[in-house]
Amino acid sequence: MSDKPRFANKTKQAEVPNVKTLNIKINSLARTIKDLQYAKKEVETESKRLETFKTENQDRVSQQENVLKEAEMMVPHSENRIRSGIKDLSDYLEKERANIADEELIENEEKTLKNAEEALNV
Repeated sequence: MSDKPRFANKTKQAEVPNVKTLNIKINSLARTIKDLQYAKKEVETESKRLETFKTENQDRVSQQENVLKEAEMMVPHSENRIRSGIKDLSDYLEKERANIADEELIENEEKTLKNAEEALNV
């Protein structure tokens, strides 16, 4: 028998807690950016559908207007979540920057923050 533990080379090393937290914050912000993009696309789709109903199916117009209003409400909600995520991620990185040595992770964080700013400005 070998002196090595049974699973020595097969287990993933536990991440440093601050790196794990930073990864979670980055991924959360990236997911929220996708939510905003989807909400904007849904508003476009529902607007087109409303126009179609106005010409073809008058009975469904009021129902479709309600659907469109709900879709429109999601855009500012997603924008607020992105602003909150930007602040949370920036504050966390400012506090923990010295404890994080992974440059690739820092680059990913900066790219995600840039994407978030662009999503808000579009």
